[in-house]
Amino acid sequence: MKKIIITILVCVFFENGSVSIAADTIFVVNPNSIRGQLLTKNISLLQALNNVQNSKLNVSMARAKLLPTLNLGALLPALANPTFLLASVTILFPFLVPSNWIVLKQEKELFESDKASYKALQLNILSNSLSLYYTFVNDQKIHNIIAEQSDTLGTIYTNLRKKSDILGNVTSDELGMASAQWQESKIRISKLQELLVEERAGLRTLLGLPLGSELNVEDIDLAPSDYELKSATEIADHSLQVAPEVTQLNYLIKAAKAGKYAKLFGFMSSASIAGTSTNNSSPFSGLKAGGAFSFGADNLVNIKIGNNNVESIQLRVEQLKEENEKIAEILVGQIVEVKKQQELSARALQDRLSVYEAKKRQYAMGLIPLQSLLQTQVQLTDSYVSNIKSDLDLKMQRLTLMRLAIDGDFLKIKGCAATALTGNKSIFRRDKGQTLDELCQ
Repeated sequence: MKKIIITILVCVFFENGSVSIAADTIFVVNPNSIRGQLLTKNISLLQALNNVQNSKLNVSMARAKLLPTLNLGALLPALANPTFLLASVTILFPFLVPSNWIVLKQEKELFESDKASYKALQLNILSNSLSLYYTFVNDQKIHNIIAEQSDTLGTIYTNLRKKSDILGNVTSDELGMASAQWQESKIRISKLQELLVEERAGLRTLLGLPLGSELNVEDIDLAPSDYELKSATEIADHSLQVAPEVTQLNYLIKAAKAGKYAKLFGFMSSASIAGTSTNNSSPFSGLKAGGAFSFGADNLVNIKIGNNNVESIQLRVEQLKEENEKIAEILVGQIVEVKKQQELSARALQDRLSVYEAKKRQYAMGLIPLQSLLQTQVQLTDSYVSNIKSDLDLKMQRLTLMRLAIDGDFLKIKGCAATALTGNKSIFRRDKGQTLDELCQ
């Protein structure tokens, strides 16, 4: 009954995201729960989301800087000027300065870049978490195999000890060998348990669970990806189309270009209308337009720096393309080989199992010494471990492929949910639901 209630609570949490996991409770760990928990509790993702929100505020600030402002001068003494109390007035029109509009565009591009970066981080952390999850599951299987072998060795040693005490027909060498192998198996169990403790702590930290939470790690297999049947060229091309890193770099290029043009038009820094009161006149009656202009050698240098920044990001796009092609080529070849290794390992395990069963019968009939049986059992255990490791190797290759092509569980990562600007929208009039103020989950 207690397990049912906990399962219901976990389901409720993933429905509305409002139920927190308390310490000393059971958290069911599987690919679905990992994804849901990561998106709401992982510290790195929360920090990245905060960066996106700051980037949105920068857009709002750049937009606000386009609005006119009114500067009122010091008040004149009322007795000297009973009609007009203002000494001067200046109305600033920053929306007339081209560079201010370009800065707004730059901030928008950086905002979109940060959103793409946030999605990329989500995908990478999910990949790391799933890798750790499948590693933990497979290490747990290896632990169970070694524990089973240790129990068998313990039984053999106990029986030999009784035989030695009752019949006295067991040599000290046989007894010592059985005892040594039993103790060595216990050492392997302890080392595996040490590794599992570290992996469990890593999972708990990634999922943002409180200390003391009990993890119920389910063994869920990883289904193959459709991209396993595609060529390296198809995988690389698809990856470049869907990769958030490419999106991020494209927006950074646009932002860098906007920054360059902002420097180009930076010679005009302000536009205003100002007036000063004279005699009994109002400062509003003699307004004059004005502006600040400045162009120096540093403008040319800044433009060149801007060109270099754009070129540097474009080179990074080409580098990313080369990296994706290399990874796709390696994955296509490695997955084929790992599948072969998995099949061969499964056959070898069956052969080892048949040999071990035959050796057990021979030992029971006194046809072979104990050393031969123990050696066969060790070989069988190693074959079990090899089979489990080949299965993990295939899972790791599949995870890398799915991350590259954004397939499987990675398809469910949506990143930021913000509505982009559509059409020509004035900064003075914004329709609800159509501005970048609609931000991230």
